[in-house]
This record gives sequence, structure tokens and C-alpha cells, in this order.
Amino acid sequence: MSNLRAKISKATNKKVPILALVVVAMFGMVAGVLAANLTVNPTSNTGEIGTYHTSSGTMTVTDNGLGVVANAAAASASGTFPTSGNNVNVNNVLVGGDWFDKVTFTDTATDATAHTATVTIRNGTGPAGTLVVSTSFTLTGPGASSTGTITAYVDTGLTSLTSPITVYVTIS
Repeated sequence: MSNLRAKISKATNKKVPILALVVVAMFGMVAGVLAANLTVNPTSNTGEIGTYHTSSGTMTVTDNGLGVVANAAAASASGTFPTSGNNVNVNNVLVGGDWFDKVTFTDTATDATAHTATVTIRNGTGPAGTLVVSTSFTLTGPGASSTGTITAYVDTGLTSLTSPITVYVTIS
């Protein structure tokens, strides 16, 4: 009996009230029940389909995917390929918070001709999808062999997109 009295007196002298321990235990049980009943449903995102339809044969195109515009920028619709491995950027008007698609062009000819590259982005499958944006850039060859690239940032004008997004690139 004296052993039980000693334990009770030790419990009452503790700094942490028993009620606090009971509340923490109840909270843990509730969290455990919620975690056991939580259902995670992964959503498969079909994402973006980069499609390269026509070309004059003077450049290759790489669709680098979607991103979100961090800083606004005025349109810069033309660029000349650098002869070295440097990069030149072109873009339509960029608005902060909008989605953009990044397309990289690599010159494969030695001409100094201006070519028109049109990037069309559609929401939905196939060419019948809803038009999101279509913009053109004037890309000029360096007149010599080139390892430089031009990267186009195409603002979709939207802060929300619905999958699938289809990107068409036409060069003439």
C-alpha cells in the first residue's frame, strides 16, 4: 500500500498535468484514425505532346516543355543564330503567372536567310483542339556553320491549362 501511495505522490508532483497527457493521447488516436482512412488517388497527367509538323530543313526543333512565367517581358519576335554555342531568346509578350512553352531551335544550314517559325499551342487532342495561342518568330541563319541556338518562350496567356496540351511548330 505504501508503494502505491509513493507512486501517486510522485505523479501529483510531476510538472506535466495528467490532463495534458490525455489530450495528447486522444489527438494521436484521432490522427491515426484519419491517416488510416485517408485515400490517395494519383492523377495520371498525359501532359504535353510536342509535335514537329513541317520544316524547310534548315533547323531542328526541341520542345523543352511547360513552365510558369516568373517575370513579365515585352515581345522579342526575331533573332539571329549565333555562330558559337551561345543562345538567343525570343518570346511573345510574357505575363507573370502565365504558363509558357519553351521551344529550342538549332540551325542546321549555313544560310543567312530569315525563316518564319510559327508555334501553335492547342488544348485538347489533335489539330481540332481549342486554340490557346499561335505566334510567329523570325529566325535568321548566321550565314556560316553554327552551333548556336534560339530559344522561344511562348506565353499561353493562361494561368490554368487542361491536359492534354499539343504544340505544333511550323518553319518556312
